[in-house]
Amino acid sequence: MSNTNFDADSEKNSINLNNVPETDDSDFPEHIPLVPYNAQREKEKEEARKLAKKLRKSSGNIEPIIVTKDDKVKKASELTYDEQEDEIIRCAANPIYFIETYLTIFDQTQGTAGMIVPFKLFDFQKELINTYHKPENRFVVANKYRQAGVSTTTCAYIAWYVMFNRNRAVAIVADKLETATGELMSDVVEFIESCPSWLRPKTGRNTEKNLKDTQKLKIYDNDSKLGAFASKTLRGMTPTLLFWDETAWAEKGDKFWTAALPALVTGGRAIMVSTPSGLDAVFYKTFMGARKGENNFHAVELWWYNDPRYNQGLYWVKNKDKQNEIRLEDEGRSREQRLQLIEDGWEATNEWFDEQIRNANGDMRKVAQELLCSFLGSGDNFIAEEYLKRIEDDEILPPIRQEYLDNNMWIWEEPIVGEDYIMALDASPGHGEDNSTLNMLKTTEVIEEKIITKNGKTKKVKIKRHKVEQVAEYYGKVTPQMLAEIAYQYGKRYNDAYAVVDITGGYGVQTVEKLLEFGYENVHYAEVSHKPSRDRLQGYIKKGQKVMPDGTVINVDLIPGFFIGNNRPSVVLEMQRAIHLKDVIIRSMRLLDELKTFVTVPGNRVADHKRTFHDDSIMGLALGLYVLNFDMARFKQSKGITEKMLNAIITNNTIAEMKINKEVKNKPVISPNSVSPLNPYGANAWLFNEIKDKNKR
Repeated sequence: MSNTNFDADSEKNSINLNNVPETDDSDFPEHIPLVPYNAQREKEKEEARKLAKKLRKSSGNIEPIIVTKDDKVKKASELTYDEQEDEIIRCAANPIYFIETYLTIFDQTQGTAGMIVPFKLFDFQKELINTYHKPENRFVVANKYRQAGVSTTTCAYIAWYVMFNRNRAVAIVADKLETATGELMSDVVEFIESCPSWLRPKTGRNTEKNLKDTQKLKIYDNDSKLGAFASKTLRGMTPTLLFWDETAWAEKGDKFWTAALPALVTGGRAIMVSTPSGLDAVFYKTFMGARKGENNFHAVELWWYNDPRYNQGLYWVKNKDKQNEIRLEDEGRSREQRLQLIEDGWEATNEWFDEQIRNANGDMRKVAQELLCSFLGSGDNFIAEEYLKRIEDDEILPPIRQEYLDNNMWIWEEPIVGEDYIMALDASPGHGEDNSTLNMLKTTEVIEEKIITKNGKTKKVKIKRHKVEQVAEYYGKVTPQMLAEIAYQYGKRYNDAYAVVDITGGYGVQTVEKLLEFGYENVHYAEVSHKPSRDRLQGYIKKGQKVMPDGTVINVDLIPGFFIGNNRPSVVLEMQRAIHLKDVIIRSMRLLDELKTFVTVPGNRVADHKRTFHDDSIMGLALGLYVLNFDMARFKQSKGITEKMLNAIITNNTIAEMKINKEVKNKPVISPNSVSPLNPYGANAWLFNEIKDKNKR
């Protein structure tokens, strides 16, 4: 038997490892599929599989009919030796010919209880096979709808790959080992063993090599092998092809993918096939990265309305179920024309699709997952898909300018004289995965009149709301001290923006200290019970007053910054409210990308980022909105600055000039003796003199 090598060992393409997930075990959420598989459907599928095996045993396989080179029509068993050799070469060169000529599948729609029929590929399945077959497509990721037949098609391709290539190792991966062995690998083995004996390679059971042959491992006499694995480990095999079915449904798929990558870097191939399950850390990241050209994967999208089994009576609608609904008949449109209709806002529908919605009890999240190939609709997003889509379509803008040393300060609007700005800061250590962020938010107070009814009486009331627009954002890996320098520079530029610093975790404490050293006064102060933060910032304590629920007023100590702590649910819920009611306009794609992977979490945290994703800019935005709408009005700060704070200022500013990083441009050097109009201490110079005199005594 002749064999060809489909994969050249000399292939030098490499995987882009920039998006390889980290194996961090911190307490942010695992990926747990929100919409589980339909149990009844899985039961029916298993019953169909058993029936197919029974039919094969009772009726045997359909014998392939071959048209030879001489245009003779023969059964496969009637071919001469030379004709068999011709068929081997023909199959090795063309996987589609091999599949359609020699393989069979179980078709439930045929007969009274289903029949074994030749595997005739639909056009979209042929395109998928051709995509796998191209040498330049070493890595393929396919986003599919449920029951597309893609997994079976891929198994048929793997059967060809094993049969007609020497020294190949295929790893078949699923979330559960029994799925990988009992369904996927079983299909591949069935395809191979159903072929004529002169066409297929022999396994270890039928050779004199005494090769190991188990349910999880098949080794053939052309030195190619099949192995089945759960998506937890890939021990014992270095695959030349890894097929990972339903990638998005693996609970810790990022860990498996990180471990599997080294085995593929030296020339292996990979195929990921899945229906979406929200914005998981592997399938979603890989698919979106492929669409953006950020990795070496080739992205494939498969849609139900191109499947001839399901698209009978297909038509397109706009404004579905509304008075201004518009309908458009499909009339055999091409895939490209249908895709354009989707991009233009049309929806595909027919009786079959409506029936699927009814079968799902109107659960559009399940429909989005199983039929619409939607990552957002199928997930557990804290901000619902409709609002994320609104932000993406109506609010996101490219920055008018990118500034600072690393170009990570994005500007959407120049400062406007007389406008109010809040500057929300979230600091990180400046290394590792987290970023330091600055969100500059323009705030406008709006008074709205509302009519309310209470105790049967209707009256007008005035309600004060804040409208917020993101006008600038910094997002980069800088130290807390460097973030303070950036904040000083841009806070001054944006009309002495009101600085709100998250001091949770300790990094923000360093930022707020540095800001105060620079003489930036417009900093938010809050009551903080967290002792380490209070101790660190005790030199900056201000006296304030707090109104209690019973109306009494008490004196409290306020420190610079805001400690989220137990306020996290309130902080993120305020952001959710503001987004839903359009009280905030988001301009940054970086922030939107974080919102897409910010998910609901049972328990006190309410929402958090998924594994390998981040919420750095989210928490800055949320904190700014919360302080604006709640915390600024909660306390009344004393006008007097405490002696401790003044002593701290004097200690930090007695040097003639502050040693500020030379890379920060246009920042004035400030000391208590400076005559610059930017000197925040000039008007109160007499206070410094009195304290100095007191210290001399």
